Amino acid sequence: MIENGDMTKNKWKSDFVNNRSSEKNEQSRKVNAVHRLSVLSVGFISALHPTSYLDTLFNMLKGNLGCGILAMGDAFKNGGLLLSPVLTFVIGSICVYNQHLLVGCSKSVKEKLKLQHNPEFAETLELSFQTGPKRFQSYSIFFRNSVNTFVVITQMGFCCVYILFVSKSIQQMMSWYHIELDVHMSILISLIPILISSLIRNLKFIARLSAIANFCMLIGLIVILYYCSFDLPSITSRAYVAHWTTIPLFFGTSIFAFEGISLVLPLEQEMKNPKQFSTSFGVLNVGMVITTSLLILTGFMGYLKFGDAVRGSLTLNLPEEFFFSKVVISSMMFGIICTYTLQFYVPVEIIWPRVENKLGPFKSPLLWEIGLRVVLVLITFLAADIIPHLNLFISLIGAVASTFLGLIFPPLCHMAVIGSDDSNVGYGRFQWRLVMNIITLLLGGLGFATGTYASVYEICHEFQIPLMSSEAVTTAATSIVNSTLQAVH
Repeated sequence: MIENGDMTKNKWKSDFVNNRSSEKNEQSRKVNAVHRLSVLSVGFISALHPTSYLDTLFNMLKGNLGCGILAMGDAFKNGGLLLSPVLTFVIGSICVYNQHLLVGCSKSVKEKLKLQHNPEFAETLELSFQTGPKRFQSYSIFFRNSVNTFVVITQMGFCCVYILFVSKSIQQMMSWYHIELDVHMSILISLIPILISSLIRNLKFIARLSAIANFCMLIGLIVILYYCSFDLPSITSRAYVAHWTTIPLFFGTSIFAFEGISLVLPLEQEMKNPKQFSTSFGVLNVGMVITTSLLILTGFMGYLKFGDAVRGSLTLNLPEEFFFSKVVISSMMFGIICTYTLQFYVPVEIIWPRVENKLGPFKSPLLWEIGLRVVLVLITFLAADIIPHLNLFISLIGAVASTFLGLIFPPLCHMAVIGSDDSNVGYGRFQWRLVMNIITLLLGGLGFATGTYASVYEICHEFQIPLMSSEAVTTAATSIVNSTLQAVH
């Protein structure tokens, strides 16, 4: 048995070396890991390394509370005034559980393989599968690429949402001056400042822009909540529980709002005392409690105030006569444009090395990178122009990409890590962690199937495009759940 254990350990190390043969040496891997860390944490790390407990908590809140919180009023409309807080709490609890799993898996593979650097999200998943049970090992590269793909989709989706936010805000403000703009024209107008901001390549300058953006978003959110607190109608005038057909839309929007899982590992690794990150009253738990509370408060107040008239962003419900409306919308538009620059940086850093390896070397790499940035920006604008519905786009991106990153990949990663130990003691008493993983995977699979369908259905309904029957959707959802169960077993 000892001999078999040594052989397995040697195989892990051999696989690890072989799968990294394209990189020059261990030093380059460490440099790349540090660079990826800086890309993920840029704009969220305001102080020099390392950060304190409060610094990290503040950075985590900034990373989670973005454009999605402004859509929570629309989410509560799709879930109901009383059901939505419960569902938001459940989703938030599962998200924080999965984030703890991700932190634990990252530490586990680092110790097991004696790595000199801290593995980030995609690498953690890859190494977890690579050092896991034999049936998991052949999928290691696939899951690494899958994580990077969904990170790109999520970040590009954020960028599309930001474009729609800016264009809808332009439309709203122009209408106050009796200038009616077509939605496509407002998107075209927003192209100019966003395209210019996307060409910024300096991380330090982007960090400064992010600090400004965070200040604008915070002030805007406070003013919106202040406005929503006046002249509130009776709670009985709102639906306590929405119709079951709209609950998948709630799921997509709410999971989109919990958008910070890609920052969990960078934030933990940047701390002076990383042990303070995942304790009972550590940064992760405290930060997610605050995040979930703010999402519930914003969604509850937004839906209670505006009812079925609530828009995909609460800023769109601000009336012209409200004294701070123009100031709030203008500042948040500027903040969102700055945030676009930050979110856009991540997919560029993932895609550019692959383009350079496949098509390079280039005589003028700077021009090629600028060209790639322009193409990616145009793709986000084309997607936003094709589906110019802010609430539906948020729900779609949440159901498709955020579900995989937040609900599906972490439990799979944990099962790969624990599966390498035949005793499975890591699942806890009565294997409660395994049960939790299965529940999370089922919720993620169901949420992905129903949320994606509901979002696509509503989008097609807006354009009057026929879609598959409900029986076909049920069959597709059942197939996904069965596939998830087979993967678990």
